[in-house]
Amino acid sequence: MRRLKLTGARRERFLKSLADTGNVTAAVAVVWTSRTRVYELRKTDPAFAAAWEEAEEIAADALEAEARRRAVEGTQEPLVSAGRIVRDDDGQPIAIRRYSDNLLLALLKAHRPPRRERSVRFQLPSLRSASDAASAMAALTAGVAAGEVTPGEAAEFSKLVEAFVRALEASEFDLRLRAIEAKDDATRS
Repeated sequence: MRRLKLTGARRERFLKSLADTGNVTAAVAVVWTSRTRVYELRKTDPAFAAAWEEAEEIAADALEAEARRRAVEGTQEPLVSAGRIVRDDDGQPIAIRRYSDNLLLALLKAHRPPRRERSVRFQLPSLRSASDAASAMAALTAGVAAGEVTPGEAAEFSKLVEAFVRALEASEFDLRLRAIEAKDDATRS
């Protein structure tokens, strides 16, 4: 099958089809050209590349609108019981409206991604020694009781205090080990 050159009119039809379907294969079939040809043109022609991007945005907007419709307005489906369509007194199929929670959640995730953690304005006491950790924990407990921080935030602060204490202990252990090694070296000399 001979593939046709992508003239201006064919480009416009390709872009219209791409906007309608969001599918490059379907769009090239409409204009009797090849995927290779349109991809090459997209690489070399910035205006065509921009129009292509716009067509894909239009297609994505249409998909989003349909997802929103199915999630919020729902779709009519016949009521089926025991493998048979349930009918009303006039013999007409009874329809029920089904909603898509999965589509609704996907839309929410797309438009309202999880928020970054809020900055907490809580002043921890200065941590310089292990004994300061106890006062920091007392301040956190008081902060939770006063409603200044949530229990979850306090738990995260507690992890910081605990990490500080572990780092301090490791540092003190290193100092003691060095002192023992220095003393041992001095006795050997």
